[in-house]
Amino acid sequence: MACIGINGLGRIGKIVFLQLIESNANVVAVNIPEFDIHNIESYLRNDSVHTYDKSWEVNVINDHQFSINNKVINLLNSRDASQLNWKQYGINYVIDATGVYLTYDKAKEHDVDYLIMCSPAKDNTPSFMVNGNHNNYKGEKIVNNVSCTSNALIPVLKVLNDEYGIDNANFITIHSTTSSQQIVDTVKLKNRTGRSLFNNIIPHTTGASKSINKILPELDGKVHGTSVRVPVSNVSYIDLNINLNTDVELDDVLNTLDKYDFIEVNNDKFKTSIDYATTRCPSIIDKHACMAMQKQQFKLSIWYDNEWSYSSKVIELLNHMVQYNTEKNKEYEKKYFIENMDFTGKRVVLRLDWNIPIEGGNIQDYFRIESTLKTLSYIHKQDPAYILIVSHLGRPKCRENKNNFKTYINEINNLLQLNKLPNLNIVEHLESNDFDSQFDSQFDSQSDDSKLFLMDNIRFYKFETCTNKTNEYELFKDKYLKLGDVFINDAFACSHRDHLSITGPVKESKEWGYGYLIKNEVDCLTDIIQNVNNKKILAIMGGAKMDDKLPLLDNLSKKIDGIYIAGGNINSILKNEKYTKYINDIKSNKAEIYLMTDGLSSKDISITPKYNTVSNLEEDEYFFDIGMQSIVELAELIDKYDVIFWNGTLGVVENNLYNHGSTALINIMMSKNKKVIIGGGDTACFVNKFDHKFHYVSTGGGASLELLSYSKLIGLSNIL
Repeated sequence: MACIGINGLGRIGKIVFLQLIESNANVVAVNIPEFDIHNIESYLRNDSVHTYDKSWEVNVINDHQFSINNKVINLLNSRDASQLNWKQYGINYVIDATGVYLTYDKAKEHDVDYLIMCSPAKDNTPSFMVNGNHNNYKGEKIVNNVSCTSNALIPVLKVLNDEYGIDNANFITIHSTTSSQQIVDTVKLKNRTGRSLFNNIIPHTTGASKSINKILPELDGKVHGTSVRVPVSNVSYIDLNINLNTDVELDDVLNTLDKYDFIEVNNDKFKTSIDYATTRCPSIIDKHACMAMQKQQFKLSIWYDNEWSYSSKVIELLNHMVQYNTEKNKEYEKKYFIENMDFTGKRVVLRLDWNIPIEGGNIQDYFRIESTLKTLSYIHKQDPAYILIVSHLGRPKCRENKNNFKTYINEINNLLQLNKLPNLNIVEHLESNDFDSQFDSQFDSQSDDSKLFLMDNIRFYKFETCTNKTNEYELFKDKYLKLGDVFINDAFACSHRDHLSITGPVKESKEWGYGYLIKNEVDCLTDIIQNVNNKKILAIMGGAKMDDKLPLLDNLSKKIDGIYIAGGNINSILKNEKYTKYINDIKSNKAEIYLMTDGLSSKDISITPKYNTVSNLEEDEYFFDIGMQSIVELAELIDKYDVIFWNGTLGVVENNLYNHGSTALINIMMSKNKKVIIGGGDTACFVNKFDHKFHYVSTGGGASLELLSYSKLIGLSNIL
């Protein structure tokens, strides 16, 4: 689904906005410099030219947001495109209706995936228009939709050339006034549009001739035209004189044109320009104003609403681009999905996230391993030369047994055997000089059905997370990338990290793909991002890593409807003015921000806690679990939302004293008919102890939050 931004809300920008709202499109933000948001309803409802459906409700939320029919829209206020930060709002398509950014380099300042100029470009930026050359669009990022006159004239020329062949043509467009003209004569004369628009018919140029050559190059040099401006506020007229290559009658020409659903032939001889106001078709042939002249020579009269119909064609081009890019992205994603790859006889390096919880030397939860077995089984059945699984385990400072998969290999192999997979063999000391020969020897000694290997711990190797790309790093990187013919990433929980095993294969253009886990994670979270059905979304943010969450919360608060903050985050907010100010700042964004109000507190986690409220917390005290009053408030909040995304436990759940709040929340959500998505990490491990039926449990806390906030992950740059 396209997330749309509009730059400029003048005549075209306003009408594009109105038409998008009417079609329930996902308009996320508009940029109107120096505009008072309290005037937005009056500006949208009142118009001196057009009559349109106004059965919508406008509410001003704050100085930066308003809503139409409960759809929240952000109001931006900058004349500098580089300061607009469209991507922070999840916007991937911008319609620029300012007439300012009309070169490719200027348009790039918007920093958005796709942009449409609502005027002919002043350079060689690609030109596209629906019913002209839109089928030539191949995913270009920045395009222009040429002019209103071009959108009216070109479909007629294309049909006539396709049907009969055009020898030559000339036209004059009798064009209504535009905002570039002056109300009275002005001393600042650049051309004749400096004369009063009220009293004059003003000769003017038109860029339509150049646009015709770009859109229909087969007519290059055959069509020429000019323009005059006349003192009417809207609706224009083209007088087209055309010589065809085929001997045909006028009625046949008109009947042919009438067969095309994007051209109208009007038979009402009493209509004048005002009767064509607020029409969407840009090519309306006035049958009674047409005439046959000499043999194969005709005069055709074309009406068009240069505001309303042009805006509709901008939206049609936008829709075509979205459809093309969506299908292209699906093909791109399909290309990298394991079901569309061949692993037979290939050496496969499979990056997984088996960062399993360990306590007392035993694995406490197999969720992350179990989530990857479908991918592992699929590749294994393809009869690869071998599969080398790569994962990290904890954050080791040195090589130690408690973080070495070798310590837990028997438990892991028992799980694999239950899933009809052969045992894994441990691979160690990747950095050693004789690693290649040792691994080759180990590989050759295995039976055909057990060529599954597991690296000891990729975090044992400092270059996995190294940012200092020394010669030593390059040697290690080369050794790692020589381990496989194809690299598969199914480690969603790590895909927000720029680590060698995650991004290295993509950056070095190795054969690369992704597995079932990543597909499921991305599909589920993308449903929240796109929010096609405009569901109300509440994020419950627990955990303790406030520094990691700051930039994410800012973006997330611009996309969803509510954020409830609890857990250790509250300690950070209460005890650090930086965090307090930050929370107050993001309250001006789209999301309502709620904070827990009570909990169990103590000076140290080992000391018996007491019930406390946020307002009474002592300077040396900390909350270790949410309180029951906050849980009651949270339960009432959940009733107001359709989708719940929970990331981070509400207390230190490893300690039985402090898991009551999180347990209560699980029971509340299980009792309500809500779509619940668990945002991975410790939350997933805790939730999976319960017999729940939540919509989805993610394996990645940080990754899921980053994907929701930024709509991308660095480790999945090829498919997102």
